Amino acid sequence: MKTTIAFGCAALSAGLVAAMLNAQGAPYDLIIRNARIIDGTGSPWYRAEIGVRGDTIATIAPSIPENAARVIDAGGQIVSPGFIDIHNHGRENIFELPTADNYIRQGVTTIVEGPDGGSAVPLGAFLDKLDALQKSINIASFVGQGSVREAVLGRANRRPTPAELDKMRGIVEESMKAGAYGMSTGLFYVPGAFTPIEEVIELAKVAAKYGGIHISHMRDEAFGVIDSVKETIRIGEEGGLPTQVTHHKIVGPANYGKS
Repeated sequence: MKTTIAFGCAALSAGLVAAMLNAQGAPYDLIIRNARIIDGTGSPWYRAEIGVRGDTIATIAPSIPENAARVIDAGGQIVSPGFIDIHNHGRENIFELPTADNYIRQGVTTIVEGPDGGSAVPLGAFLDKLDALQKSINIASFVGQGSVREAVLGRANRRPTPAELDKMRGIVEESMKAGAYGMSTGLFYVPGAFTPIEEVIELAKVAAKYGGIHISHMRDEAFGVIDSVKETIRIGEEGGLPTQVTHHKIVGPANYGKS
């Protein structure tokens, strides 16, 4: 089952406010009063009250005269869309701590799993298991190129055979169909470090077919950082998909101040 995550968390965004202000219907289940709202659009915060029906924000207005079954006085604190942790390694911990208090208490409502070339494989089974879990946060995932390679070649330091490359393509394709948001690479780590760029590009092309993006912990963030940036750009260009450098930094005292 494809897991769909509402990345925007835009319930408070300007594009929806007008509709919310005009919402008509049953009495509110919840009203949040005395709130300072930061809506995620870049606009300054503003004071308003929020009316909720069921699990939907129905009204945002300077004042809501109606009452509700439950009223929360925000005490002038900030109310905003949930934050998104775009680089997370907690895929196993969520099954042990599904309430995810450590995230919720920081305002994080969505985490993005599978960075640095490492993810669950097969990813579809992992996402199905997540769908069945009663949890307090949304979870999205990339498919990790390193995990895909290890599933086919183990940790062998060699190029794949044509049949092995086809098998890796198949795993990436099934992962994208299952709901992956793209492919991650961790070319600094084993077995990603054993992967020639041509192999990465072939897998990136598969992710691109499904609108995926590529995020990369590059091969070298120290004295080889320029070549690594060029390699990452090439993966995006020849793979045909947007590409992000996961960690924008340069390692080592000799490189301080050069990032």
